[in-house]
Amino acid sequence: MKKNIQNCLLAVSGCFMLLFITGCTSVITISPSTTPITEKDTYTKYGRVSGSSSGSMILGIPFQPSEPSRAARDSAIKNGKGNAMIEVTEEYNMLNLLVVVFFWTKVEGTAVQITHAGEEIE
Repeated sequence: MKKNIQNCLLAVSGCFMLLFITGCTSVITISPSTTPITEKDTYTKYGRVSGSSSGSMILGIPFQPSEPSRAARDSAIKNGKGNAMIEVTEEYNMLNLLVVVFFWTKVEGTAVQITHAGEEIE
């Protein structure tokens, strides 16, 4: 009976230690645009767009995508009619569970078609 109580206490204290070792991080960033815009450039607004991306790492080795922020931005631009975004907000979340890390990010902004000094960009 005493051995069962010790095993139970050991398991409970192990679970509490895991809670202290793990963590969650959330970061929100704001950017004026995904592409530099000068005063000579012009752009046409198309409306609000969003894109998201998620992935994981095991022992520091990333599993798709290797750049979640870029993948989410590319997804948002692809969802719109333009070639860039302005008024960009990105929310990046990460859950660290010892050897496994899960991350997900969401990017929102306004889709625009930019013409740099008279030439469209690709």
